[in-house]
Amino acid sequence: MSHQRFHAPVPSHGLQALRPRTLVAALLGVGLASVPCAYAAAAAAPAVPVASAPTQQLQTVTVQGVAYGAQAVRLPSTISVLGRRDLTEGQQRVNLSETLNQVPGLVVNNRQDYAQDMQLSIRGFGADSPFGVQGVQMSLDGIPLTMPDGQGQSQTIDLPMIGAMKIIKGPFAALYGNAAGGVIQAYTMDAPRPPAASLSTWLGAWNSQQTTLIGGGSSGKVDGIAGLTDFHTDGWREHSAATRRQFNTVLHWNAGDDDRYTLVFNALNQDAQDPGGLNAAEYAADPRQVDPGALKFDTRKSVRNRQAGVNWQHRFDAADTLQLSAYGGTRSITQYLPFPGTPTSSAGGVVSLADTFGGTNLTWSHSGELAARPYTLATGLDYGRENEFRKGYENLYGAQGAPRNDQFNTVDNIAEFVQANWELTPTVSLSGGVRHDAVNFNSIPGSEGLSAAGTGGGARYSSTDPVIGVLWKVDRHNRLYADYGHGFVTPTFYQLAYRPNNQPGLNFALQPMHLHNSEVGWRGDFGRVHAQAALYYVTTDNEIVGANDNGRTVYSNAGGTRRYGAELSLDARLPQHLEGRVSFNAIHVRFDSGSLSGNTLPGVPSEQLYAALTWRPPLQSAALQGFYTRVSMLARSRAYADNANTAWAAGWASFDWAAGVEQHHGPWKLSEFVRVDNIADRTYVGALVINDSNQRFYEAAPGRNASVGVEINRSF
Repeated sequence: MSHQRFHAPVPSHGLQALRPRTLVAALLGVGLASVPCAYAAAAAAPAVPVASAPTQQLQTVTVQGVAYGAQAVRLPSTISVLGRRDLTEGQQRVNLSETLNQVPGLVVNNRQDYAQDMQLSIRGFGADSPFGVQGVQMSLDGIPLTMPDGQGQSQTIDLPMIGAMKIIKGPFAALYGNAAGGVIQAYTMDAPRPPAASLSTWLGAWNSQQTTLIGGGSSGKVDGIAGLTDFHTDGWREHSAATRRQFNTVLHWNAGDDDRYTLVFNALNQDAQDPGGLNAAEYAADPRQVDPGALKFDTRKSVRNRQAGVNWQHRFDAADTLQLSAYGGTRSITQYLPFPGTPTSSAGGVVSLADTFGGTNLTWSHSGELAARPYTLATGLDYGRENEFRKGYENLYGAQGAPRNDQFNTVDNIAEFVQANWELTPTVSLSGGVRHDAVNFNSIPGSEGLSAAGTGGGARYSSTDPVIGVLWKVDRHNRLYADYGHGFVTPTFYQLAYRPNNQPGLNFALQPMHLHNSEVGWRGDFGRVHAQAALYYVTTDNEIVGANDNGRTVYSNAGGTRRYGAELSLDARLPQHLEGRVSFNAIHVRFDSGSLSGNTLPGVPSEQLYAALTWRPPLQSAALQGFYTRVSMLARSRAYADNANTAWAAGWASFDWAAGVEQHHGPWKLSEFVRVDNIADRTYVGALVINDSNQRFYEAAPGRNASVGVEINRSF
């Protein structure tokens, strides 16, 4: 069979005319050229009084070690930590794509389609997700956002409320369970001291607006914070309007010196039209249009999510701590697809999900000495469960029709883990751990006579995953580490949903993917300059991929893959009150067995470069407090759209600008910002619908657009 080779058209002038590899290499060279100057400036710069040059926060702080359990167990893995400034300054604070792309190895695509969530991947894991996040563990204030089957939703993270995010890559991510491609942990900001309230709003193109009200404080041993966010957009593309309303609160109670309780609750209501992807001809004609089928069947999605959690930490003594947490929630999803779903074997053109989920974690942490050297140890149990009532109906041109599917699906995961860190010498520490997961899937037909439900069935996947690593403190500036470990990724319920050849029931023949993961890295901290580098090599078996099967996507195991890559990042305080950041990652990931052997995994750009330069002048007047201006750039190389590598999106580079200022008047603080995205007004593909059965792979990024915002804060 011959394949027609095509790609998304990109203008052939300016930066877009450069080959992606050449462009990325050139921009990286420009960014790294500042390293010697920055290092020299750091070494030679004299001490400056705080009054004339206040301490400045770098954009990203990278630390060594993973905090797991009630007490921190230091592990030799690299964690990128984004603080409050990174997540809010000059940002709309709507999508993770605004900030997380500055972390090397992490790719977040804004689909301009709120019905499908962000397209997020770490070192290629999760790059082919059709919606939501898979292959990566996510949590918010300790509550898992990733279900036991490995599928998660990032919209639950209310960015205006977030104070910090941690991104964990490499072998030690396996200690967090299924979906071992990486870990993203989000934390609500601390309650303000003294008590305070803030109101913020911004306006942007396409009638986009977001308003957030946040308040919090403390009284005695209790503190808390809560916030409401309301977002609306008409959408850049046709048929892409969305509304999102969120509530988030965290309460802390210090019940004495040894006990601390935390209560978390958040809620999400989201309604979004679904424009879907475009084929090459449609994209070339008008990247803002939608396929007529989306309008004909009124494609859209509604999500309602509620979740709560409680955490208790008890300190027995200076060496022993117990942590117990429990969480639960409900989620309902209704999605209208761009087809009627009337054939006998079809599960319908309207999907209705009603889920309940919950779980618990018990962790005991201990510190002591072994052979006169300190160690820390954490061990415990994890349990999570999801009950899914899945129904399908015919789509009568945007109205719900006759039932076509009725299933009751369950998945639970029980895990035992232990991990430890032992300081062999003052400069060398050894870390390791092991986790055993047992993930159980089960499906029962909800009604007789609905052939798409089949006869039910189940599957059990289990894995025991060890990891080990060593950290060497070369001197007070340099750290070297090496890690190795195993991990696994089970199929999600979505990937199990359809069997090949229009057979009814779930595809329980699908097998989990196992990882063999190794990494070496370096971190340097030179005062004004922070740098890190990592090299990694990962092999997998049973790579789970999607393919067209009689007009619908069916998943199968395509054999093994081999991926290796390099990641670099640099943060520097430069002369003339400038701050610079450069991050770069290169990855090579290909199938090395099976029918796709030799092909590149779709959805993964081989190179990504982020660079930003920020100017913060010294404080000279109350009217210019907190002033900054920043220019940033994100560039990517080509990414394939299908397993056969017959279609792709060309590489691109986009430049953004933001500026802001603050005014202080007693207990009042007023801050404003303005930003312009895609300054050069380039046309490019922002996201890909991987292996789309109708070859509608392309989701365009918007052209040049601006937004302005203001926030008022009152302390009490």
